[in-house]
Amino acid sequence: MRAFHFRLQALLNLREIAREEALTAYAKSIRRRELEEKELAACSDRLEQLRQEISVRRSEGFKGSEQSTYLRAVSLAKDRIERQRGKLERSRRSEEEARSGFLKADGDEKSLTRLKERREEEHFSTELKKEERELEDVISTRYCTKNDNQATL
Repeated sequence: MRAFHFRLQALLNLREIAREEALTAYAKSIRRRELEEKELAACSDRLEQLRQEISVRRSEGFKGSEQSTYLRAVSLAKDRIERQRGKLERSRRSEEEARSGFLKADGDEKSLTRLKERREEEHFSTELKKEERELEDVISTRYCTKNDNQATL
């Protein structure tokens, strides 16, 4: 039986590599998004801490000079949260793009893998049929030769 040789194996190898690279990019984009989410949570926590401090200070007596400092800090914290939300949104879009790229690369690789499997099955089926015909020819040749030898005796 002849060995199976897939003519598109080099292309399949390239698609497997592309799939792995796309998977790596997707994983990195997920990690970036998670980091941006953690940073947003930290910014929100900082704003909440400032608000609690202001609440405590107001109950104790708040000087005007201290109040303006806290209000600036609250304003900066709110600005930081808005910037962080923008970063998070960009990282989510990037993650979605990476996901789409991975799904395309995965589909391309799987379709070529399925083609290889079908061709391999066809190859072995064809080769088995050839072997069966060759065996039948050998058997019939032996039978005919045996009958010819018995007839001449």
